[in-house]
Amino acid sequence: MNAYPSATGSLAHLSEVEKKKRLDAMVRLWQSETERRVKREGQQAMIGAMGLDEYRYAVWLRFPEWERSAVLGQVLARRELQKPASEHSLLLSSNWRHDPLLKAMPDWKLHLPNETVFNITVRITPGGLGEGSKWAVVMPREMIPRYKSGWPTQREWVAWTGAFDWLSLAVGFVRTMLDTL
Repeated sequence: MNAYPSATGSLAHLSEVEKKKRLDAMVRLWQSETERRVKREGQQAMIGAMGLDEYRYAVWLRFPEWERSAVLGQVLARRELQKPASEHSLLLSSNWRHDPLLKAMPDWKLHLPNETVFNITVRITPGGLGEGSKWAVVMPREMIPRYKSGWPTQREWVAWTGAFDWLSLAVGFVRTMLDTL
């Protein structure tokens, strides 16, 4: 197995302390932006947009080019599944971590060379009561209007994203969120 690509971009030369500060700031900003979006659009709209009407968790993963050993994750989940849809409250948790699994990840810069951050969403329904679990990988809808020539086609996106275990990365963020409740 080849080593995972080194950090690139204008911030790659920063010290570990400075990179940690930037990752912490990215998490705070992302949490704040999502909280404002929920207030602006409403919980029902976010439940539908994030696929939480069908899945239990939506985990956004972000991979900055300047710190390739780190992944940022944001989990959105419904607090009460037994309540009517109008009474749901959203749980929201954002954090980052270094993950050794990233060394097995395909190099996303090969497919998106001009991007500084790679985003992907994993939607998860945990198995239980004989239902079995299901999950899906989704290109975040914010990327669709920015689609550029040279980016993977939908077929290429599905083939490429299927080559990595996104679920394993996402589940770690779900566990972290559940541990804080």
